[in-house]
Formats: sequence, C-alpha cells, structure tokens
Amino acid sequence: MSDARADFMISADSHSVIPADLFETRLDRKLRARAPRVESRADADYLVVEGLPPGRYDGALGSMAETKLAGEAIRPERLYRYLEQRPGAGDPVARIADQDLDHVCAEVVYPSWLTRWCIADLELRAAVMRTYNDWFAETFLASSRFLGAAELPVSLADLSLAIREAERSAALGFGTLMIPHHADDPYGDPAYAPLWRALEDIGLPVAIHVGSGVRSMHQGHSTHASNWNAAATLSKVGLNSAAVELIWGAVPLRHPKLRFVMVEGGIGWIAFTLNYMDHWWKDHKLRIEPRLDELPSEIFSRHFWATFEDDRPGILTLPLLNADHMMWGNDYPHTEGTWPRSREQIDRDMGDLPEALRWKLVRDNAASLYGLGG
Repeated sequence: MSDARADFMISADSHSVIPADLFETRLDRKLRARAPRVESRADADYLVVEGLPPGRYDGALGSMAETKLAGEAIRPERLYRYLEQRPGAGDPVARIADQDLDHVCAEVVYPSWLTRWCIADLELRAAVMRTYNDWFAETFLASSRFLGAAELPVSLADLSLAIREAERSAALGFGTLMIPHHADDPYGDPAYAPLWRALEDIGLPVAIHVGSGVRSMHQGHSTHASNWNAAATLSKVGLNSAAVELIWGAVPLRHPKLRFVMVEGGIGWIAFTLNYMDHWWKDHKLRIEPRLDELPSEIFSRHFWATFEDDRPGILTLPLLNADHMMWGNDYPHTEGTWPRSREQIDRDMGDLPEALRWKLVRDNAASLYGLGG
C-alpha cells in the first residue's frame, strides 16, 4: 500500500458473484447438462445444484445493495433477481470504485453460492471448481487489489483432485486456498495427511468459510423462509466445528506450517470454544488420542486466524485472543456486510480500542498474513 492510501483498510472477507451461465457455457460439454445454474421462474430465481433442492435466490448476494446504500430497510415486497447484482460484484473495475467508497484498498475475495461442495460426483465437483477458479483468475487477478480464494474439491475418495487444484491455483496467483466448512469426512481423520502435506508445501493460508460444504446452509432454503433464517444463523455459530476437528485431530501439530483462516463466522465464539477445549484437555489429556502436548488454545493462537464484520461481542473478548490474528472484512457485496458504511460500524464496534490496535484489526494483520505490506 502506498503512503497516499495509508488511511485505507483491507477487507479480509468479501465476495465475487459469478455470471449466471458460467458453468453452462464453460464446463466440458459432457457435463453441461448437470452444471450448477440459475433458473429464472415466475416467483423467483433459483440456484440449482445437483443433489440439492433448488435454492430460492433472495437477493442477499448483492442485488439488495442499492437499498442498503440508501440506508433503507430491505423491502419484503420486492422480487430480487440474480441479474440485478451491483456491477462491482462481478466487474473488477466497478468493484474498485465501490471499495474506494468504503476506504478499502485491497480485499480477499471469496466465492458466493458456496453449495458447490455439495456436488457428490467428484468429477463434476472438480470440474465446476476448476471453472470457477479459471474465471476468477481471468477476471480479477490482473489487479493487485484482489487476492483470490481458490476452491478445492476436497474428498477422501480422491485427495489428488484437491492437491492438483491447489498446486494449479497457486500457480495462477491465488492468495489463499479454500477447503469446505463441512467436508465429506471429519478433518481429524489421519487419511487427510497427503492433503495437509501438500498444502504445507504450497505455503498459502488455508481458508474455511461459513456455509460451505456437504452440509450447506442452502439445504432446506427452498421449503420455508424461516429455514433459511435459521440455517444462515447456524452456519455462523457453527464455524467452530472445523477448528475443533482440526485441533483435536492434531493436524496443526503434525503439520506445523499450516495456517488456517476461519472466515465470516465472527470472533465471538473463539474465547468460549477454546476455554471449554482447554478445560476438557486438562481433565482428559492423559487419555486423549491423538495426544496433544499443549493446550488447544495455544494451538489455535498460533495456527488460526479469523475474520469478522460487525462483532462487538467478539471485540470485547480480544484480551482472551491473539489480536494479531483477528481480521476485519466488509463482506462486500452481501447485504449482511458493512459496505458502504464500514467506518461508521468500526467506530461503533472499536471506538474504545487504541488506534494502533484498530489498525491491526482493519489492515495490518491481513497485510502481514497475505504479504500486502509495503
């Protein structure tokens, strides 16, 4: 970052929105009939992914941004269509202009529509993820403003697919590699060792985003509105499950170069989860398998980072956390994020913090992890 942009922030969590026909037009022809797609129906647009009921698109991916920009509540009578995305959701030039409005000078960009890990057929899952990664690399990675999160088709049935895609994505210039919140098998399974070794060798941060995986928050979305509300909430508070599996499975101890980033689940859960894990470890450490030679909280503090948006409860727990590993994000262009009034929200959440600590949270920690300093 140049001195001229010294008052700008880094968003450690934002999202791209893909063209509605991306997979139908770019997958191998033999797979296109099964491609994830957007179906426009009279009552709404639906996200269709093989193996899941169609998920009603409610505009949360970006088409409601205009009401939020105006400071208005989202209108329930309004039918939001997929193609009404704010242009910056998929256009890097428009996106830079939008992020400038929010005083954001760089961002880690994750996919939207994270149900692709729910595709059971590994050939199709891997092809879909390669297609997304190629599109993002072609569209965004020419600009130093964007760090991409590449999707990896993780499955113990064939880890080579995820390993090859990790190596390929690193060569394309992605800044982080993304594994699902919920995988086909728990992350503590020793059979994942070849994947962990490969990710160690590549050296990029490994991201775990809420709502991604074989138990997607979009499941049940189409049956009743309250299911979507409940699933969205549970995806946030349940992000700790992946960290818990990794720590009790001794994955960071066996693979000490790994750095995990827990994305968009806030940070308020961390202190409670680690306190309980430490309590359990003290009582049961002599019989825990695999053996942990140190407190779970110490492992988390060294090997895990986490992102948050507006999380005042989490900010209040900072004295219990490694504050050097906590990173703010504006979640652009999602309606639950803080764009375009992030500074006002940061003032409300962090106004009582020392200025140096605030800058760590909103810029310096992300710059250090992703090599964006300078």
